[in-house]
Amino acid sequence: MAMLPSDAVLYRRRVLTSAAVRAGYAHTCRYEEPAARREIARMTGVVMSVCGPGRGPATPSALVEALHQRLECIAPEIFEGAPEGRLVVLEDGRLSDDVYGVGCEDVVELLSGGVDPGRGWLPKWAWMHAELVENEAFRRINDGATDAEYTAHRAFVIRQPAGGERQLAKLFGEAVGMRKSVRYLPIPADQVFQGRVWWPCPVCRWPMHVDGMEVRCRFPLHNAVYYVRGSSSKGRPLLQPRDGDVPRQPAARCFQADGPDRSVCVETAVWRHIVVPGVCEIYLFDRLEAMRPHGLHVEIWPHKDRYDLLIQVPATGWMTAIDLKDYESAVSLADKLRRKPPAARTIVIPDYRGETQRDELADLLPNLEVLLASEVIARAKSQIRKARRR
Repeated sequence: MAMLPSDAVLYRRRVLTSAAVRAGYAHTCRYEEPAARREIARMTGVVMSVCGPGRGPATPSALVEALHQRLECIAPEIFEGAPEGRLVVLEDGRLSDDVYGVGCEDVVELLSGGVDPGRGWLPKWAWMHAELVENEAFRRINDGATDAEYTAHRAFVIRQPAGGERQLAKLFGEAVGMRKSVRYLPIPADQVFQGRVWWPCPVCRWPMHVDGMEVRCRFPLHNAVYYVRGSSSKGRPLLQPRDGDVPRQPAARCFQADGPDRSVCVETAVWRHIVVPGVCEIYLFDRLEAMRPHGLHVEIWPHKDRYDLLIQVPATGWMTAIDLKDYESAVSLADKLRRKPPAARTIVIPDYRGETQRDELADLLPNLEVLLASEVIARAKSQIRKARRR
């Protein structure tokens, strides 16, 4: 049976990853942000403390150089066999997409002994872990909202993470019926092509990153990478998928810098910690909801997200509550669930995480059931067939 590394190893792994992400971001804005160079120096100290005497980069410049390599090169004994060890924070001086896919999965507080000077200018995803992001995002509505309002609000943010401000306000009023909402901000310049258009990722619908003539979703597993290839008859640029495995290209959206129709999106932390995992939750809910005419009942985020889905087929007495988790590292996820046991006893992972991660998690979490999303759908269909035979 697979064993979790010790708490000390896991903590050092999280601290080093968090420090590397913060230092990497600071390096990318060192000319614009006065505090960036001090942040790199501060994170160098954190890395030296984690690695121990005589190990790891000992100067800020050495740390920046090391961030262009895998983290396992900095601390082989800490990242042995860990997916996080394959993380490369900087590529040609810029943040890699894996920072958004892996690096901010398990961010921890680094300077808990006093005021963290980085919080005044670092993006939230660089220092705030998923639970804190969620609590802050929905704090404005949690106290006064009913379960139905909470569910409608959360679903809206996942289904509509970007768009025109006035249109989003109209849709929010129709879908949720409340005035309070998660904050939407102007779409950043690096997600707009030539100041004219932006493209939603076909999977998560958040504005894709623009790098010259390349357009891509920064969550690598959405596999959305395109190249700009000319204009349509309406004058909008078109996209060419990188290869045949990439989803059909989305249509360009006109970018409005200001006014009532200005183009806005949820901030990066909300996208990464609420929208990205929520995409699979919504997908699974929609697939199961389509089975309602056949006798299946499904609720999403009941009791304000006590668990993600409650599925029932009353005719057979089958009922299961599930929590959907989307982590690169099975070990990190298993450790998180060990420290804070879930209300649901069945853990579901997206199909793109694969059978290997499912089996590893099942081995690490013998008291929980672990399934792929497709296996949940298959079980629901099996229960419906069973009900028909009665």
